[in-house]
Amino acid sequence: MITGIHHVSAFTKSAALNRHFYTEVLGLRLVKNTVNQNNTRMRHLFYGDYQGNPGTLLTFFEIKRLGGARREQDYYGTTYLAVPRGSLDYWEARVAADVTVMRRTERGLYLEDADTFAIMLVEVDERIATKNATRHTDIPADKQIIRVLGLDWHVRDTARLKDFATEFLALPEDGFTSFVATDSDKQTRMGRGSIDHVAYRVASKEDVAMWHQKVLDAGLRVEEFVDRAYFTSLYFREPNGLMIEIASDTPGFAIDETVDTLGETLALPPFLEAKREQIESNLKENDK
Repeated sequence: MITGIHHVSAFTKSAALNRHFYTEVLGLRLVKNTVNQNNTRMRHLFYGDYQGNPGTLLTFFEIKRLGGARREQDYYGTTYLAVPRGSLDYWEARVAADVTVMRRTERGLYLEDADTFAIMLVEVDERIATKNATRHTDIPADKQIIRVLGLDWHVRDTARLKDFATEFLALPEDGFTSFVATDSDKQTRMGRGSIDHVAYRVASKEDVAMWHQKVLDAGLRVEEFVDRAYFTSLYFREPNGLMIEIASDTPGFAIDETVDTLGETLALPPFLEAKREQIESNLKENDK
């Protein structure tokens, strides 16, 4: 059973600028500094709460020569993040100098980062648990980002997607996931700030395997079924072509780093350790 969002993954042109914005401005913690396991020349950064809990994670793949995104037919739009009730004035003042677009709406505070990744900060009647509050930042716990609430899906066939989301995925009602109709006759082009996929949570690798069989039985296009070490992943396409991941909550990011040292060094899953020297060399070359 899907219990909510595990993470949202997008593209950035600059890991350094991306890291500054998400850790120093938004106050999230870099909980895993690793590489794209399918292309180890590509840095992959995971941000979340102090523990790196599923449901709090935003992840970014760095592609330095990445062009601008063209959002036309089918694409993921705004990602909604929960902040405590009464904190939007604080956030508006905090992010103003570091965003390319910002506006206050009835729903929350809309902003775009340097890559045009779109975020809506939404007030909720919660605050982050003490054990999950990040500690590197000057943002007080009663203002910190709590979790990912949902995101917009922009597609040609919203009726088909709604049926797929409710009948096949059985997504829990979150009040923030919305399906928006597009009428463009042009193809979407992935680029800076584009969301590659949204990952939904299940408890274990056995649950991911169950979903793998379910997706196969439904005749959907499977992209990959793989053990990522930190979680097991299934990637497949919904009827409009957007990529979805099913990811397990376990074992988590603390298999190769302690909770207190998450994100401090380049972490590689066991099956890439033999290539560490070459991977580190490639990343240093890319950083020039």
